[in-house]
Amino acid sequence: MYMKKFFAVSVTVFAAGILMAGCGPAQKTGPAKPGTDKPVAAKPTDDSSHAGKDNKVVAEIGSEKITLNDIDAMIKQIPEQYQPMAEAHKDMFLDSVVSQKLLYAEASKLNLDKDPDVQKQIEDARKDIIIKEYLRKEIEDKVTVSDEDAKKYYEENPDKFKESEKVEVSHILVDTEAEANDILAKLKAGDDFAKLAKEKSKCPSKDKGGELGYISKGQTVPEFETAAFSLQPGQLSGVIKSQFGYHIIKVTAKQPEKIIPFDEIKDQLKQMLLADKQKERFDDILKGLKEKNKVIIYKDVLMPPVPKPESVKPVTEPAVKAPEAAPAN
Repeated sequence: MYMKKFFAVSVTVFAAGILMAGCGPAQKTGPAKPGTDKPVAAKPTDDSSHAGKDNKVVAEIGSEKITLNDIDAMIKQIPEQYQPMAEAHKDMFLDSVVSQKLLYAEASKLNLDKDPDVQKQIEDARKDIIIKEYLRKEIEDKVTVSDEDAKKYYEENPDKFKESEKVEVSHILVDTEAEANDILAKLKAGDDFAKLAKEKSKCPSKDKGGELGYISKGQTVPEFETAAFSLQPGQLSGVIKSQFGYHIIKVTAKQPEKIIPFDEIKDQLKQMLLADKQKERFDDILKGLKEKNKVIIYKDVLMPPVPKPESVKPVTEPAVKAPEAAPAN
């Protein structure tokens, strides 16, 4: 049960924290003075980072002390989107740090780091970390997109930021044309559309008085679309037949085609352009490295062509010859 719980926690944000824990500035104590049993606290490597009330000890593991400053520093090392969760659950985060330290200390006694398989995993992790840092320096630190870049792209590609015409509709859906005609007559006589939709419609939208919200062209069946986009706000359709049954449609508002304002799309556009530029930079780096190092890929060796099946020759003679006739006496 404990192992299941531990591994469940390890795949959450706190796993990121405990993986970073080894990099955190945990305060360790030094050797005990002769003639005493109490260890002497080692000086922090950075007094400024451990100053004041944030240097309070939040946990002890034998002679090792973990301070509030240590935990705050570890939280800052995990991905930014997970930091608020870790801040809100520092007790769980600290428990993960303690668990990691205890398990690492116990596992180290078995000299598992000498195991060839473990050494290979460590080396693979080392390579990944170095590659990640290289890409950060060569791509993330060098590739940027400014507001001006985004504005230029926006102005040069207006068609990509068009929002198509929309209509806000409600409808009542029934099974028979006769029932639809009866409902339409009541609506024309002044009955409330939402009330009749709740009472008569078989569409789930009846719970909201038949409201479907805004629709664009291509989102509904052709018969429904043609009728809806031909109406003006406040108008009712006639009885419209579709594969789902018989509809009565009411349009409550229209939104003409428009260009999405730059300020509404700016942040999203900058992220898109940044991703494109980073990919372009990544591809250029790899291309250059392959050319510099004269990389050759032998695809025919890697994936040999599948031999074509031999064509079967047509049989021209019977497989078994018929016995020859005996000579006449």
